[in-house]
Amino acid sequence: MLLLVAACGQTQVPTTSPALDTAGKQFSPPPANLAAIYFNTPTSAGPIIRVAVGVNTMVQVAPQTWMRLERQPGWHELRCISPGSVSATTITLAPGDLCFVDVEQPPGQATCTIRETAPELGRRAVLQGNRVMPL
Repeated sequence: MLLLVAACGQTQVPTTSPALDTAGKQFSPPPANLAAIYFNTPTSAGPIIRVAVGVNTMVQVAPQTWMRLERQPGWHELRCISPGSVSATTITLAPGDLCFVDVEQPPGQATCTIRETAPELGRRAVLQGNRVMPL
């Protein structure tokens, strides 16, 4: 079942089923020899932002949405791409890591931001949001 969510006046992004949303909110460890990254947009307003890991665009997030990706350990470049801006950061993942990354562009801000956040803040944002489908 495909559900759609939208913030006031925002373009819609496809979300997952309630079962997949609930499963992701359990914060289960990643499979052996992998790490998990939770991308989330904790703000209540702003544009849809595309997220890329390396050269691959993986997901689009909107206000109060999130996505979990499992990746190989090591160094990763993360980029946010919004209308009119691109920003990047890097992270290094170890096997078993659960990493939380905020992706946002509040109203009035000219560029999107992408940055690792504290686990307690990331978990709170995920629990309050809806899981989006990968691209």
